Amino acid sequence: MPRFDLIAMDLDSTLLDWNGGRPTISDSCKEALLTAARSGIQLVIATGRILREVVLELETNGLPFGNPVPNFVIALEKYCYRVVNGEPQEDEVLASWNRERWAEARYVTEQIFLPNAADWLRTLTEAGLSPLRWVLDTRAGWLSLVYGDVDHARRVEPFLERFAQPFPEVVLNRNAMFVGLVPRNGTKGKALQFLTNYLGIPQDRVMAIGDSLNDLDMLNGEHGFFPVAVANAEPTIKAVVERAGGLLATQPASDGVAEAVWWALNKG
Repeated sequence: MPRFDLIAMDLDSTLLDWNGGRPTISDSCKEALLTAARSGIQLVIATGRILREVVLELETNGLPFGNPVPNFVIALEKYCYRVVNGEPQEDEVLASWNRERWAEARYVTEQIFLPNAADWLRTLTEAGLSPLRWVLDTRAGWLSLVYGDVDHARRVEPFLERFAQPFPEVVLNRNAMFVGLVPRNGTKGKALQFLTNYLGIPQDRVMAIGDSLNDLDMLNGEHGFFPVAVANAEPTIKAVVERAGGLLATQPASDGVAEAVWWALNKG
């Protein structure tokens, strides 16, 4: 019997390897995921991207969507879908969760971001940290700032934490050079916790794999998942995974996912 009943993985720079300039999934990763699926492990992709983009990325990399990978998708880091015969589906439980996330996203956008974003952007500009561009996404409930490199995005984090202090409904989030504020309940870790409860899977039988700050609450032990950092993960994430007793893969991106999946299968 495998050690884990469910394996969740980030998409960009985790399942997808961007090192060559275009997103690829290694053959070893495809083989590992298909073997895991045949063994009965539920496979989840947790991403900040929309659902259609997940479908396209898998299909163009030779993994027919949902046949058999993945079983579930967490899109925009919060919306949960089951995949059946290549089609995303919502039963009433999933639909109810997604409606709640949509209501939160709309609330923080209309009540917090819209009234304050101009002042926050002005403060960042005065500090020499004006973003290349910014995105206010009502569906996601995100105020996202885009910088030219990770270092500049990290320098913005203390400002955003200060902006968020009066608003317990939002938290800091960063994925590489994208940094911003998101709904507190709209994170990958909380969505994955919901899915494990929905499926009746104990949290210690869940492996979560990631690389960046927006994967943090899947990987820091907060929800009891077994964490894995791929080799290209940010140093902060590697440190968090190590403290939580997880696995530091020796390979980057999709090869690191393959390494983790084979490790999980062989630990059964």
